[in-house]
Amino acid sequence: MNRQQMIKKIESITDLPTLPSVAMEINRMLQDVNTPIENLVGMLEKDQSLALKMLRLVNSSFYGFKSRIASLRHAVTLMGYSTVQHAVVTVSVIDCLKTSATFDGFDISRFWTHSISVAVISRHLASRTRLALPEEAFTAGLVHDIGKIILVNHFPDVFVELIGATASGDMTFSAAEKNGDTYPHHLIGSVLARRWMLPEPLRRSIKNHHGACARGADDNLAGLVSVADTLVNVMDSIPGCRIEPGVIPEGIRGPVTGTLKESAAWFPQARQEMTLACDFFNKG
Repeated sequence: MNRQQMIKKIESITDLPTLPSVAMEINRMLQDVNTPIENLVGMLEKDQSLALKMLRLVNSSFYGFKSRIASLRHAVTLMGYSTVQHAVVTVSVIDCLKTSATFDGFDISRFWTHSISVAVISRHLASRTRLALPEEAFTAGLVHDIGKIILVNHFPDVFVELIGATASGDMTFSAAEKNGDTYPHHLIGSVLARRWMLPEPLRRSIKNHHGACARGADDNLAGLVSVADTLVNVMDSIPGCRIEPGVIPEGIRGPVTGTLKESAAWFPQARQEMTLACDFFNKG
């Protein structure tokens, strides 16, 4: 199946994963900084499952608050609207992007372990370079590969073919997409992000983490996710992945290179956070 055929099929798919209606409404509400906190808390309380997961997240070591937080209002007050929005997206995305598809080359648990690891590294890079908000970078890292789930569920033959093309170790997944004239996962993911009404920076980071940022586009968030993605792939010994100057987008090369040179000071903590975050989110 070629690129144009895939585009046509994606446009006709009616059962793409959907975020809970409460999460969609919260995304809409948080576009307005003047939204009363009572309205936001009231909306969160309409979905008890989401509310409980939010409280679990807030009270986890992931956020590190010293005292236990028992109410959503307290959580929203402490976290702020931006962090709440990203927390809602985080727990909602993991819930709705579940798949029972199994075949060689794909494992949903490994998929989320990779995504969560990229999220943690993205947050560290953002915090140290100050090129993006850390919580925004975390969410961007988490959702960067959501297009692959659509490939797995709706284009399994294409996905298997792409995995096969990477088997020799000479080609990355993204390079295999380009060589195969397929509609790439970063563009498929941006379609899903638009349907979910995710904030524009997140939509751009999904779209650009393999595309425009690699060509030097001015998108700091996508650039940080791209570097984090490569770092995690190198850690996992994924064929064709390596860190070298050309891998880092030009617009962020200076601060990111400096941060990578100082990795001995922060990477051990990041590794520990990856383990904690994977344990937390994979428990559901």
